Amino acid sequence: MEGSHWFITIRQLSNRHGDKDTLTSPKSSQKVPNANKITMASSSSSSPNLLTLILDITPSTWGQRKIIRSAKDKALAAKNKSSAGPATLMDDVLTAILALGVSFSCLNRDNALVVIAATEYEAAVIYPRKGGEGCMEDVVMGGSSGACGERVDAGLLNDYLRLGVAELINRAAERSEKLNAEQGNDKEKSQSSSTPNKGAVIASALSIALCTINRFMVAHHAGVSALADTSYSSQRKDDEGILALMGGKSGSSKQQQQQAQNEARGMLSSRALIIQASQDRTSDYNALMNCAFAANKSDIVIDGCFIPSGVQEDPKSSPFMEQIVDQTKGVYLSVPSGAAQVGGALSEVLMSVFLPPPNIRSNMNLPKLNNVDFRARCFETGESIDVAQICNQCLSIFKVKPKDRCLTCGAKVKKRSSSTGGSKRLKVS
Repeated sequence: MEGSHWFITIRQLSNRHGDKDTLTSPKSSQKVPNANKITMASSSSSSPNLLTLILDITPSTWGQRKIIRSAKDKALAAKNKSSAGPATLMDDVLTAILALGVSFSCLNRDNALVVIAATEYEAAVIYPRKGGEGCMEDVVMGGSSGACGERVDAGLLNDYLRLGVAELINRAAERSEKLNAEQGNDKEKSQSSSTPNKGAVIASALSIALCTINRFMVAHHAGVSALADTSYSSQRKDDEGILALMGGKSGSSKQQQQQAQNEARGMLSSRALIIQASQDRTSDYNALMNCAFAANKSDIVIDGCFIPSGVQEDPKSSPFMEQIVDQTKGVYLSVPSGAAQVGGALSEVLMSVFLPPPNIRSNMNLPKLNNVDFRARCFETGESIDVAQICNQCLSIFKVKPKDRCLTCGAKVKKRSSSTGGSKRLKVS
């Protein structure tokens, strides 16, 4: 067929004359009707985007999954079957992040990428690194050649990701050994100082992400902070935003208006993506909600991706991340267990769900959060509770009052005498 050899050329219609709803083949002057009215904006006309990616690299979580993966692969190999997961950190997750980062840089030559890794003890920026080639200053200010994806170097991204992950895992292992030694020497002191949580410090990583986004905003807006733009925030009062959240009203229309204003002025659009594999740290709930409110105030969209292990006892989702994504109007996905996590499938999942920018997501069939549990959770057990004991120092929530110290801030618990009317509240000093 002659039509099978055609090469349709999509032109910048704004620079040429003619019908805007048609496409013209270079071999024929006959106009081909474009039923879908597809329009493509050039990289110079669309606003640049900043993607801040937060990765959970908790050694205990990924180490357990590597053991499970090895055992399953041996059993499947005996039956001549391919691997069925779960995903491993170095082989599957980092490969998927590299593919997502390179694809994101190709959407716009001015797009910027920042990767933050988090263990159970600390969080740090692993791409770009301080000093040297491709440092943070170069990424913030951009390059001069104007090549597509010049702010994201695929080679540096691959090297820095693996180097940063290895460094943080080694530091986490050293700290675990040190804490175990201290626990053996002074059991009482170690119990009061150590945290009962085993998950990654997502709250610290998200705080670093918001600070990094503001740094990009200041540099891109000629020294003006991201919070100084009063053209939109002055139209919405603080109590109006809180009432909108309480009433369940969607703020997507206001976000679309703000994004349209940013594109018209060439401003930087920012968003964050959290990739989590470990359980939620119950003591970080207040910090996570504060970060969510700050991101919502600054119109920063936060997306969430949870990678379950497939083990029945392990969590299959993150209730805290669901609340954050729901408040910031992002996209949340719990990756299916099995083959969807291995063999390049995880790369396809991340790119198909989280690569599209927020301003076009309304036209796509993306996963949606239908039921989000907003009940308070005990900081010790993680259970959803209706009546709780609250620490008056750090506002931590407990199902049962701690005996001696608050498990979050370590403050001593004062026992109330019977003459004061009982001990229904947790009072610390």
